[in-house]
Amino acid sequence: MARQSIVLLLGALLALSSAFPKPPRVINPLNPDDPIKLPSGVTKRVLIAGGGLAGLSAALELSERGYDVTIRESSDVIGGRLFAKPVVRLNRTFHVEHGFHGWFHNYHQFKDIRQRLDIDDHFKPWGAVDYIFRHYKPESIYSEGSYPFNLLGIIMRSPNLQMGDAVRSTLGLPDLIWFDHNTIYDKYDNLTLGEWAELKMIDKKFYEIIMQPSLSVTVNEREIISAAEMLMYMQLYFLSDPKADVREVTKKNYYSAVIEPWCKKLQSYGVKFDMNSPVKSFIIDEKTGMVIGEDSNPDEKYDHVVMATDLIGVHSVLNATLHKYKSNLNISAKLSTIINKISGLHLAPPYKVFRAWFDKQLNDSSPMILETPDFTPVNLIAQYHLLEDEFEKWANETGGSVIEFHLYTWKYGEVPDSEVWSIISPTVREIYPEIFDREFNMLAYHVNSFQNFPSFERGSHKYRPLSNFAAKSGFPNLALAGDWLHTEYPSALMERAVSTGREAANQLLLLDHVRQAALTVTSSHGPGLL
Repeated sequence: MARQSIVLLLGALLALSSAFPKPPRVINPLNPDDPIKLPSGVTKRVLIAGGGLAGLSAALELSERGYDVTIRESSDVIGGRLFAKPVVRLNRTFHVEHGFHGWFHNYHQFKDIRQRLDIDDHFKPWGAVDYIFRHYKPESIYSEGSYPFNLLGIIMRSPNLQMGDAVRSTLGLPDLIWFDHNTIYDKYDNLTLGEWAELKMIDKKFYEIIMQPSLSVTVNEREIISAAEMLMYMQLYFLSDPKADVREVTKKNYYSAVIEPWCKKLQSYGVKFDMNSPVKSFIIDEKTGMVIGEDSNPDEKYDHVVMATDLIGVHSVLNATLHKYKSNLNISAKLSTIINKISGLHLAPPYKVFRAWFDKQLNDSSPMILETPDFTPVNLIAQYHLLEDEFEKWANETGGSVIEFHLYTWKYGEVPDSEVWSIISPTVREIYPEIFDREFNMLAYHVNSFQNFPSFERGSHKYRPLSNFAAKSGFPNLALAGDWLHTEYPSALMERAVSTGREAANQLLLLDHVRQAALTVTSSHGPGLL
């Protein structure tokens, strides 16, 4: 009773202090009086290197405004880390994704894209986020009610936390409630989140239950990730709006739910897709300094280029282009400016996604998605027969289940896919002993292995450019896009990819005097107290 009284009193005091989360802001076009499309009879050709979310986002804005767009994708699938490709298992074809994703309330650009593609009915709510820990009771965390009662409610519902745990963490409060995106990186990018928590004397239990779990889903190593980046995550996914942690999942595989309708829309605007067609280096007009093409098809000339590859591709293309133009001091100096800027950007550790078909199902109390931050190498477990219709149909027919295990920061080296289960099964037994006690039989499996996610380690912000950095370095018709970039507002993961894709398109639209697309973005400032 005393605990509830303290909570209610503190909540009343905070409420009386007129603290309100800041609404999203709109970045309006710099050229609102320009026409919304290219003039009739004017042709502008754009090459987009990379068919992930950033490239698809740029392509949508440009093709909708009359541009002739070609997307060059190095792999055989479109969609980047949102791809889903058909695999045959158990004499049946299933679409298997790169890995599980959620769509959050603050994914403003993605919301807009979904509406334009008319695919909102392909999504369903994902409620509370379920966690299990080694040293604490399981948590089911969700935000409910207005600020600040939504935050107080999390503590009141917790089987582990007391109000004192939060009170003892108040030294860290200013960096959260007075979050400032414009200064946070200068203040804390040189620290890891753990170092920040120690500096601010964050209560150990509060840190391990509320803050630390978010580290595992970044695919980065928790020991080195930037405190500034993670404080931005808290603003984006939690503090900026009482609904910030509201999320959705798709009812279908990602190809059917998102990528296929997106590609069809682009094709209706005349966008061309060249698959298995990597861009290796750029062709630059040595008189004008404009990027006009790429080497594998030198006869094709373009007015603009969007570099929307992953970080591996960016390094590869720019270094190959520099080697080709090393005798041209002007061009090589400009290229070196970009290369030197991004030289400190690295990849996060390798990761794997293991999807298994079993002959039995977990008990009904097992959550659809379970996050397991203390159980490396297993970080997340998703029951796909509860998520997507094709797996639900198979499960209903067979009584089986389809369960995906996310294995971030993989430290076991290169191993055959057939050995992955034997490596992770002792940990899975700790999480879901039922799989072993009831003798689930694994009928089939599929393994995805990657090392393509950008690292956000401490000290890396100074190397992370904005989408217009190539233009500012002397290539006005070259725009950058991707989730490895920095934005001047809170963004991350899929939303950063599609937002920088729109920024890249806007850079080119401004050059051609075509009205830019507005961006809706999460506030750069925390809710505050006054």
